Amino acid sequence: MEAKTEKIKVTVRREEVKEIEISFPYYTRNKGLYCKFLRKDKVVLVCDYGFDISVNWSNGAVPENWLTFDPTTEEEFNTKFNEVMTALKEKNNEKAI
Repeated sequence: MEAKTEKIKVTVRREEVKEIEISFPYYTRNKGLYCKFLRKDKVVLVCDYGFDISVNWSNGAVPENWLTFDPTTEEEFNTKFNEVMTALKEKNNEKAI
C-alpha cells in the first residue's frame, strides 16, 4: 500500500505569560465558577453548574490562569454566593420520602 500525504489543520495552544496588576480581594468568573481571590493562593470558590452547586475554599490549589477569567464585582460575587447558599440550604432540608 502506498503512503498518502495530506495537509491537515491542527490547533496548537501556547502558554502565555501575562503580567497583571490587581488589588485583593479580586473577583473573577468563568461560566458557573465565581472566584474571590483573597491572595494569589487563597480563593473562595462558588460553583453554580447543573452538576455541581457548592461553595469551597482553596488554599493554593487553583490554577493561576483563573486570575485571568473575566473580572466581576464584589456585588455580583456576593449575589451568586447567596443564591448558592440558599439552594444548598433548601437541598439539605429536603426530606427523603
